[in-house]
Amino acid sequence: MYSVFSKIKLLYKPYTQQILKVLEPHELTELQWGLLRYLQEDGPTTFSEIAEYWQVEKPSVTPVAQKLIELDLIEVRPGKDKRQKVMHITESGQLKYRECKASVDLYQSKLLEGVSEQQIKVVNEVLEQLTSNVKKRGLI
Repeated sequence: MYSVFSKIKLLYKPYTQQILKVLEPHELTELQWGLLRYLQEDGPTTFSEIAEYWQVEKPSVTPVAQKLIELDLIEVRPGKDKRQKVMHITESGQLKYRECKASVDLYQSKLLEGVSEQQIKVVNEVLEQLTSNVKKRGLI
């Protein structure tokens, strides 16, 4: 019964190590890629929203965003409230996103070889339910 958690844990480290290798030619870390992907796929967001999404403290987002700003991949603009800072992806960020996404998609498609769409759907449903259960118990 509990082996599913062991398997998730055993998959996490090698997957993360390989994603780092996939992103290395693009000169991005996994967190930088995650922020860039979020901004491209979900649109502009605040530091607070990313911190909540990543389940970290707001100051943890700052160095990740700062590096992407230095690389001209994102920019920060004032929000509706002048004190609010909203991150936006730049044109060069969109190009970097497409380049990285192609590499990540290729890696992930190799991992999914032999896995049916139905199996992927079931795994997604199980992971969503586990996440929901964790949230209900106040652990996230």
